[in-house]
Amino acid sequence: MMTEFKIGTVNKTTFHSELLKRDITFSIYLPEDYTPLFKYKVIFCFDGLDFFRYGRIHRTYEKLRKEDKIERAIIIGFHYETVDLRREEFSPNGSKAPLTVKAMAKEILPYIDQNFPTYKVANGRILLGDSLAGSIALMTALSYPRLFSQVGMFSPMFNEVVDVLADRCQFIDHLNIWQAVGKEEIDFALPTTGERADFLTPNRELNQVLNQKEVTHYYEEFDGTHRWKSWKTLMEPLLIYFLAE
Repeated sequence: MMTEFKIGTVNKTTFHSELLKRDITFSIYLPEDYTPLFKYKVIFCFDGLDFFRYGRIHRTYEKLRKEDKIERAIIIGFHYETVDLRREEFSPNGSKAPLTVKAMAKEILPYIDQNFPTYKVANGRILLGDSLAGSIALMTALSYPRLFSQVGMFSPMFNEVVDVLADRCQFIDHLNIWQAVGKEEIDFALPTTGERADFLTPNRELNQVLNQKEVTHYYEEFDGTHRWKSWKTLMEPLLIYFLAE
C-alpha cells in the first residue's frame, strides 16, 4: 500500500467513506527522510488542499526538520469538494458534521494506522484546521479525546454546538490545544459568502471556556485577518508547538 506513495511529494488518493457516502480526496505527504523503520506522528489537516497549497505546511515541516527542531511526522490532508459541502461537513451547524467526526474515528484513522507506521496514541495525532475546518478539528477531539488529543486551529468558528461538546467531554483535560485568531477578525467579509463576520469575540469566548476547564492551551491574537496570508506566518510556531523534540 505505502509503496504507491512517493516520498517528499504531495500524493493524492481517494478513500471511500460509508458514513459520508462519498469518496474523500486526501493529500498524503511522506517526508523526505521517510522510512517505514521509524514510527511517525500524524498531522491531519481539514481543508487539506489549502494547508498544502496556501499554508505550504510540507515546506515548513521540511525546513524545521532539517534544522532538527521537530520530530518525525506524516501529513494527511482532507480535501473539501465544494464550499457548500464543506459547510455541511465541517461547520458546527452543518448537517453532516457529526458524520465527519464519526468518519474520522471509525474509518479514516483506522485507514491511516493500517497503512503507515504511526504512533497509535492520542498525543501522536495532531488535528489542524482553519475557520470551519478548525471547528471540525476541535469537535473531533472533543468527541473522541482518547483517540485525538492534539488540536491546532486558525480562527475557528465557535458557537453553542461546540460549547455543548466541550461541556460533555469527559476527558477534556487530556487535550492540548493551540489557537490563534486575527485582531482584524472583529469585522471582516467572509471569503466564501462576503457576509460580515466577527470571529475575534467568539474566539476570546472559546479561550475563556478552555481556561475554565483547565485545558493545556496556547492562545494568540495575531496582527492580521481571516486569510491564509496571515495563517501561513504561524505555521512554523504551530508545528514547533506540537512536534518539538
